[in-house]
Amino acid sequence: MSQANPHVPCRGPRARALFLSAALGLAVSGFPAGAGAEEAPTGSQVRAAILRAVDSLKQRQEPGGGWADYSLEGGVTALVAWSLLEAGVAPDAPPLPAALERVRRTAHRDTYVVALKALALASADPKRHKADLQSAADWLVEAQHPTGAWGYGKPPGPAVPSARSGGIEAARAEAQRSRVYGRPDASNSQFAVLALAEAERAGATVPLETWRRADRYFRVTQLPGGGWGYVYHDPDPEEAYGSMTAAAVASLCLAGDRLARHEPADATADRLAAVERGLDWMAQHFSLLHNPNRDLAWYYFWLYGVERVGVISGRRTFAGHDWFREGTAILVAGQRADGSWTDRLYHDALCLLFLAKGYKPLLVQRLQWEGQWRRDPRDLDHLVRFLGTRVGGQAVAWQTLASTADLAEYLAAPILHVTGRGPVRMLTASLPRLRHYVEQGGLLLFDPEDGDEALVESVRGLVRTLFPESEFQALAADHPLYRAVHRLAPAGLEGANFGCRTAVLLAPRGLATAWAAADPQKPDDSLRLGENLAAYATGQTALPDRLATATVLQMPTDLPPPRGAYRLGQVQHDGDWNPRPYALPGLLKDLASRFGVAVHSRPMPVRLTDPTLGQFPVLYLTGHYAFHLTDAEREALRAYLDRGGVLWAEACCGRPAFDKALRDLVAAVFPDAALTELPADHPIYKSRLGASLAAVAYTPAVRAESPGLARPVLYGLERGGHLVLVYSPYGLACGLDGLTTHGARALVPDDARRLAINILLHVFTK
Repeated sequence: MSQANPHVPCRGPRARALFLSAALGLAVSGFPAGAGAEEAPTGSQVRAAILRAVDSLKQRQEPGGGWADYSLEGGVTALVAWSLLEAGVAPDAPPLPAALERVRRTAHRDTYVVALKALALASADPKRHKADLQSAADWLVEAQHPTGAWGYGKPPGPAVPSARSGGIEAARAEAQRSRVYGRPDASNSQFAVLALAEAERAGATVPLETWRRADRYFRVTQLPGGGWGYVYHDPDPEEAYGSMTAAAVASLCLAGDRLARHEPADATADRLAAVERGLDWMAQHFSLLHNPNRDLAWYYFWLYGVERVGVISGRRTFAGHDWFREGTAILVAGQRADGSWTDRLYHDALCLLFLAKGYKPLLVQRLQWEGQWRRDPRDLDHLVRFLGTRVGGQAVAWQTLASTADLAEYLAAPILHVTGRGPVRMLTASLPRLRHYVEQGGLLLFDPEDGDEALVESVRGLVRTLFPESEFQALAADHPLYRAVHRLAPAGLEGANFGCRTAVLLAPRGLATAWAAADPQKPDDSLRLGENLAAYATGQTALPDRLATATVLQMPTDLPPPRGAYRLGQVQHDGDWNPRPYALPGLLKDLASRFGVAVHSRPMPVRLTDPTLGQFPVLYLTGHYAFHLTDAEREALRAYLDRGGVLWAEACCGRPAFDKALRDLVAAVFPDAALTELPADHPIYKSRLGASLAAVAYTPAVRAESPGLARPVLYGLERGGHLVLVYSPYGLACGLDGLTTHGARALVPDDARRLAINILLHVFTK
């Protein structure tokens, strides 16, 4: 378990290449330093690698319930058990019950082992193992060196001869152990800090002074270049290396999380500065082909350290290296057929921890803009810890995002968090991405740190520029952000609507500071508001795979259509007449390519009073809210339908206000007729070219209000024996573009597309 001696004694380029070929199944030259998304494995490949690794570790369990130790008794068993738990193996599923009992009985003797014991028991069942966790925490507190660090354990008493253990030779060995165990180091210390943090989260009590000492140790041992070495002695810049720097950065973050609410702001700022210097060192020396400054020695501790730092700091990249994508590419390619990576159990357990703990879907990204963007990770770390698996049944993650990233990277998470102090500044070329992100389903959260007025004012100006069609308004008390999961009092949030939803949020009082100060184990209304935000942004559906590349919606190129091709007109009215701009172009392109209908790929916006209205065989009318047509527009619509035109209407997201306005319009235009529901045997549902739609599925909002509804619902109006109006009171467009909308009363995407295709086939080919 120790880093005192190299696990991999080979050095130099040839040795490194041979090692990676044998242990990872991948030569150094086979994994380019700048590997990007195209080299990353798929999510299914990562999940398969995790399952193979789990099976491999299970197969190597010994009859007594443990795994073979290499030096410190019980350490490997605790580490393997912890990795299996983090990979999703249930604590009551074989082989964990026997292993956990073995872990629980392991004596408190060595820092590594006691720390790993606490990590395994906290991951298994913190309530059941409460007493054991407190006992382990107490031992670690007592074993802390006056410097604030930890060595291999508590220094034993004076060496004395023992007949049982071999007399004078055993005494000499014990004396040597005393010297080793009395020397603190950063490696033992990182595991002690991690274990104390998890034990405290599980309910154990850890003195504040323990955290102060640990924090002081890691801060005073930081070397001038920003990195850390192994032992506690005079600084030497040449001794900084990757695995110890990652260990120290993660430890400072954990200690700082415990201390921040008990210290002045400038102390927290000083610590964050030390963390930033450590992160900069990692970026300057970053590689996943070796442990920086140590070749392949302690390589797997480096790999595990990168995962810890990446997750706890939200750091997505180091000097352009996407650590998780590159790491998964190495591990998936290098895994042996039997699920192992090496001949060392603890190496394989560390590889499994990298995959399992890093492989979480992204809920939120924090924008790194050109100014004082917030670098303190505690707020979003607390939020995702509180959320646990509440978002679509998945544990979720967060990360940072450079403002210069491409749109697909912006779309990797449904929430973009913009916070900090001072005016928000971005490169001119990057600014349009904020609007494109919103257009393609993202939710922008502007969150001034401590309610910073300069940021608030700059955001108001920015939104006026990027979203001139909308403006901030205070959210109503019944807005889903105050009701989606928890019923909360209004928190002063302001929102700007875009299409179907509130897509731009401003929290003038700030949320980040409240999240940072909150305790995920004792949630307050700020964290509950965060859960409402997550539910609203995701539509309470599962998030995409962590390694999936987001789909960027594109308007299809409107190539010259065949002569005489149909053109669909989209009615412009005084409401939100075009809430889903990507819905129809994709549908019309599908209609042409799959069914051979000669049709333009983009609808044409048109007013009902336009003299060219007759050139459109079909008009499309949609919106969310009540809308009004003038007398002239109503008369033009009547004339259009009487001449044989067809109106296709839908209440976008199934909004009642639009439904009422549409029914009022039909009653006003045709007082002698009425909308009636189409029968189950209507040709639209039994299309010769399209799909047979006897049954369809609806979104959760529809299922909640109409549990038994499983048939398609369309209304129609006939004139002269012809269907001139077809209307869907449930949303179709919000299934056509694939963008999630909280509370939408709609068909699920596949059925929405099938029904929309059937409608167009019916009206274009009748």
